[in-house]
Amino acid sequence: MSRLTRRGFLIVAGGSVPAVFSFAQNSDGDPVLKALLDELERSRQLHVTGGGGDDTPYFIAYTLGDQQTYSVAATLGAVTVSGSNHQRVPIIEVRVGSYDFDNTGHIFSGAYSGSRYDTEPWPLDNHYQNMREALWLATDHSFKAAVESIARKRAALNSVVAPGEKLADYSKSEPIVSLAKLSTPKIDEKGFSASAAKLSGVFAAYPEVIASGVEISVNVGPTYYVNTEGTRLRYPDDAIWLTSRAEAQAADGMMVREGLSIAALDLDHFPTEAELEQGVRTMAERVKARLSAPVAGAPGDSFTAPVVFEPYAAAQLLAQLVGDNVRSPRRPVSEPGRQVNFTPSEFEGRINNRILPEWIDVIDDPTQTTRQGKPLLGFYPYDIEGVQPKIVTLVEKGVLKSFLWTRLPGKTWTGSNGRARLGAGYGWRSASISNLFINTSQSESMANLKTKLVQMCKDRDKPYGFLVRRLDYPFSSGGGELQSLLAGARTGGSARAISPPTLIYRVYPDGREELVRGLRFRGVSIRTLRDILAASSETAQFDFVNNGAPLALLGGGGLIAPASVIAPGLLFDEMEFERPQDQLQRPPIVPPPNAKS
Repeated sequence: MSRLTRRGFLIVAGGSVPAVFSFAQNSDGDPVLKALLDELERSRQLHVTGGGGDDTPYFIAYTLGDQQTYSVAATLGAVTVSGSNHQRVPIIEVRVGSYDFDNTGHIFSGAYSGSRYDTEPWPLDNHYQNMREALWLATDHSFKAAVESIARKRAALNSVVAPGEKLADYSKSEPIVSLAKLSTPKIDEKGFSASAAKLSGVFAAYPEVIASGVEISVNVGPTYYVNTEGTRLRYPDDAIWLTSRAEAQAADGMMVREGLSIAALDLDHFPTEAELEQGVRTMAERVKARLSAPVAGAPGDSFTAPVVFEPYAAAQLLAQLVGDNVRSPRRPVSEPGRQVNFTPSEFEGRINNRILPEWIDVIDDPTQTTRQGKPLLGFYPYDIEGVQPKIVTLVEKGVLKSFLWTRLPGKTWTGSNGRARLGAGYGWRSASISNLFINTSQSESMANLKTKLVQMCKDRDKPYGFLVRRLDYPFSSGGGELQSLLAGARTGGSARAISPPTLIYRVYPDGREELVRGLRFRGVSIRTLRDILAASSETAQFDFVNNGAPLALLGGGGLIAPASVIAPGLLFDEMEFERPQDQLQRPPIVPPPNAKS
């Protein structure tokens, strides 16, 4: 096969690169797998001649998610949207050049200016020839984009000063063959629709809540992954999750929002309807309680005081301060003077430096499936680069020992530990935590932490300290408030924003607790971790669905990486909070129709 492209390149498939071995003979009788392997074998022979280049693919990978999906949304007892779908979503990765230098890592990597003829949507039946043709067209597009990308990257590097240390663009990985026998479970669409309606109806008993909703999403089916290194994978890739939001407005105009996210890795471990209802009702009660809580100070006020985080809130905090920083992204290649959207890890350059008290260890373990009889969300058999994940000790005795790695080499590593779970742009993958365990060698009861908090306030002549029970993480508000939070973090000197507390209490010298509202963190960063004074013997498991969006924005799209964080309660020497200077809207003149007269 050969044909002329718009750019004048001749794309040739004909035997210029010898196959290492034949894939198709081990397709396990699966027509989808056979089509993937056969077309992969043929695509190994692609190369470009003419047009001023000679770029040959050194690596090709096909990923195919074969998903049965169902989603339903409801509000106040009525279903508003529902739908089911069967979709096959291919991801074609073509790398030209070599492991040392390829087409990825430029700000326009993957962009293609020519025509494309991809088959969209992908064939749903198991017609072998149709699937082969769809793969051929998609590979054709990805190959041409790779050739354009490496040319742009070379041109950009010719106009900038070369970095002092040249890093390779990809690392090799040992091939894995694992073809699980699969059966796709049936989705009870009527049952989930009825549950969503019933759960959303909980908010009808709370007239204070002016906007609310419940969404349930179900994805079941296998994922296939094959590459030219010899890896062949087929494994279950199910997920089911519920998200819910509630919004109310206090008499002074301040908006009060709460979000809820509950997920499972398969239908059998999704909570019962009674458990889900309890979660939704508890969220509604929190919104109601916060409406009558006093506002902490005037707009622009700031407060510095000792703080206790209960275990659940501590896990939410560490998911951000530790979880978001133990991945170490690389800055992409760009033309001089061009703005690049890039946020480095705050831990960069801190390997073998102390970042936590010496009695704290942090371990990321994706091999664990349960903890104390409760499922862990962070288990997965393979990452999206076809690598089997390993247990990683990130922090030992308070000292940073390692990062979570993908196949993108870094300054202190060259191989992957199986953490490629999200998209990162520029042809790269992003690492994400799995099951993050915060372990301590010394601890005491939560009651003692609160006692210490009170004593610290007395010793420092502070009118009160703070107790945090929950953060708004994943972030439940809209894009406007998110941008305000990100801007406020930069003003306060933080590299990245931290989700604000939703349940925060002033703790007075007599031990009395008072719920307050309207506060967010100021100047909180990884440096704050060094101010941890004590940890509780009690722990909590915080489950969430990471989607790569800022603050894991609730409902954000794209690839997802379910995770669990297990942490104790924490006592901090001090933290700074502030009351934002946001303009408040006037409350509605007419009450909602479900309000009691």
